Amino acid sequence: MRRRTLLTAAAATPTALTAAACTTGTGTHKPPPPSTTPSASASASAPADWNALAHSLQGKLVRPDDADYATARQLYNTRYDDQKPDAVAYVAHEADVQECLAYARAHRTPISVRSGGHDYAGWSSGTGRLVIDVSRLSGVAADGTIGAGARLIDVYTDLAESGRAIPGGSCPTVAVSGLTLGGGHGVTARAYGLTCDNLTSVSLVTADGRKLTASAKQNPDLFWALRGAGNGNFGVVTGFTFRTHPSPQGVTAFLTWPWRQAQGLIEAWQEWGPAQADEIWSAAHLASAAGGGNPTINIAAFSIGSYGDFQNALDRLADRAGAPAASVSLHRTGFQDAMLLYAGCSTFSQAQCHMPGKTPGRNPQGVLQRETYAAKSDFYTKALPPAGVHQLLTGSEEFTRIAAADGGGGGTIVLTALGGAVNRIAPDATAFVHRTSRVLAQYIASWQAGTPGATQQSWLTRTHGAMRPYASGAAYQNYPDPALADWRTAYYGSAAPRLAQLKKQYDPTRLFDFPQAL
Repeated sequence: MRRRTLLTAAAATPTALTAAACTTGTGTHKPPPPSTTPSASASASAPADWNALAHSLQGKLVRPDDADYATARQLYNTRYDDQKPDAVAYVAHEADVQECLAYARAHRTPISVRSGGHDYAGWSSGTGRLVIDVSRLSGVAADGTIGAGARLIDVYTDLAESGRAIPGGSCPTVAVSGLTLGGGHGVTARAYGLTCDNLTSVSLVTADGRKLTASAKQNPDLFWALRGAGNGNFGVVTGFTFRTHPSPQGVTAFLTWPWRQAQGLIEAWQEWGPAQADEIWSAAHLASAAGGGNPTINIAAFSIGSYGDFQNALDRLADRAGAPAASVSLHRTGFQDAMLLYAGCSTFSQAQCHMPGKTPGRNPQGVLQRETYAAKSDFYTKALPPAGVHQLLTGSEEFTRIAAADGGGGGTIVLTALGGAVNRIAPDATAFVHRTSRVLAQYIASWQAGTPGATQQSWLTRTHGAMRPYASGAAYQNYPDPALADWRTAYYGSAAPRLAQLKKQYDPTRLFDFPQAL
């Protein structure tokens, strides 16, 4: 099963709703690639002594000769399987983080900080690095205290036992840290705000080894920065406290239209989706067809309001599109069941809804697999004109031809409606500045592991480039794109200068450094 997008092209049944992407709302701490030379506070480095570091940790230090190394070095995306860190430290607490940072400073060792390992650019690992992995910090408490390494499947399931929930993404193996620190959107974002909007405090260890709490009252400048620009820039985040919400009842919807209706449907949806009541979330999904033929187009939607109001809203979408849906599936559901559905885990146990393995963050009973993909993003502040919609559809049609001629792969475009609670926060209130956008677009190319994927990546570059004239120029920082020229402005807009000053304050020697570090 391809898990890159919210929906599959399967029949319009509840089981056709699969994970948003392990690409929606993700992001992890982003350390330097192999070419980056880290700074250190010491003028000269001491000889490395990995055994000494291992003995100083309560958690486990995995080295290349260890049995767990083959799994420990992996990221979610198989594109980065050539990366070979010198060691992976599965830290057990903040003192372990302090030991790792002290070691890095003393030995001038490049560090990579990893939570779920879903970083699009592969910057949560790297050859010749010490990877600080926070997966063991995975506790989930009913009061909203959550460890940085907790996987989303465990966050939703464990909170549901107390009848509580937080808004977040749909990929079950993403860690809450990467999701939150770059923003974090999901099916209740329009009702409750982004994941970062529901933060009340953050615990972290800074480059100099200090343990800090960031909140509205403690280190408020850092708290501002961590809500949107926290991935890999200011320290190793170890835990969060969230404002939780009563776990809502909801209604899931999945609607499909024939491809010949795609132009009218997208023109209608882009006006309809961001304008709905806060309780209604939706995403339009365009996907290439396997083996040729027309691409597929569908709408996924979720509401925490009444069944009747939701049904009426969907009827208005069909009326505006000028054609009824070819198939419609609406189902009442609890929030936890809905998240399992979107995660592609409705038929799995909690243990199965992990990647397999014995290292922290995995589960021996896990059945989920890694993927091979690349992605780019855009924010749209206004509706696409007909020519822009046509260009979008052309991209999907082109990938279908590529897949038929070049051995497969998948090309997907996902448009997610924003607005609601997301946009009622001022752009400068947090480091997530994209508060005037109506739609977030993600373009995804996937291909078979072990193959170059050059044709698929070329399609991605062309499609993204063709849509840029219609987009705002901004990009989602949780979808880091190494090819972005002016990434500071794209990710952080007017917040970039203030963030740069805070970087100098909290990490003056740039211990946390990578190509798109502040």
